[in-house]
Amino acid sequence: MPKEHENVVSEGRDFAMLERNLLSHLRLAVLLSLLSSSLILNARLPTPSDPGSAHTPASTTGLAVAIIEVAAAIAAIAAGVWEYWQGYADMRAKRGFLRASQTHLAVLSIVGLVVFATCLMLIANEA
Repeated sequence: MPKEHENVVSEGRDFAMLERNLLSHLRLAVLLSLLSSSLILNARLPTPSDPGSAHTPASTTGLAVAIIEVAAAIAAIAAGVWEYWQGYADMRAKRGFLRASQTHLAVLSIVGLVVFATCLMLIANEA
């Protein structure tokens, strides 16, 4: 028989916050996979003055960075799911769950460094 659980407004708000955080991680993963796909396909947005600039020559560096981007996307999803379940378990146990998680921070810092390094690589290849 299921246990009755009193519905409190703040718990609904906290649960919505957990869901928003998870969806933000998923959105980051989609953007990283989109960047990875564009690196694999050697595609970029064309400049209006040069319509032929949408295709770039193939390179092995682009493929390596694309693989790293996919790994970063998977890490972002894993970090989001882990943070969601940790927050949900804390909410169910009625513990405060707005504490900083060092593992989550470390994983997202690595993802941020991957994005920054990709930007630098793309800018360097532009020149």
